[in-house]
Amino acid sequence: MMAIVLVYIITILTLRGIVGGHFPASNGFETMQLMAACIAAISIATYRKFEAILSFGFMLCGFSLLVAMLGRSNPSVTQLLPVLSSPLLSIHVAVIMIAYALFGFAMFNGIAAVIINCTRHRNDRQIERLQAMSLLMLYPAVFLLATGIFIGAIWANVSWGRYWGWDPKETWALITLLVYAAALHTDSLPA
Repeated sequence: MMAIVLVYIITILTLRGIVGGHFPASNGFETMQLMAACIAAISIATYRKFEAILSFGFMLCGFSLLVAMLGRSNPSVTQLLPVLSSPLLSIHVAVIMIAYALFGFAMFNGIAAVIINCTRHRNDRQIERLQAMSLLMLYPAVFLLATGIFIGAIWANVSWGRYWGWDPKETWALITLLVYAAALHTDSLPA
């Protein structure tokens, strides 16, 4: 079923890309569609190793598509401003969306572990497995987020002549990176 969802979303993105003549990640609708496609692809690629990832994938995919529809539902495809037609921007958005998809899976693993921990039938082995899966997703997610921020800084320098401007989007991207990177350093940080 997830494969059908992935084919559907890829078809929508491909058609929007053909009509617009650019990579379809220029507005919130297309970006959330791209994130849903990343979530579906990750779910399909990893469900044999971790059974719950498929149900987490359906929930995350549904949330992404809901957010896409809450804004301007299926906005018209228009030509991009020259500054937005850079291939660096397309790579930046795609890498960041893959990172956010992995963060979403890590979040659902954490929620599942907390729920299991609070039940009468606590299963430490299952909690450890969820924690291990979260860490396996957290490492590439932090790397991809850092890579996406770096590519975005290069794009900003090409477009506006500065790598970093401390606007709210850039600042919160850095804060997000630092918070998630701190979770990877539990042995070196005091409790």
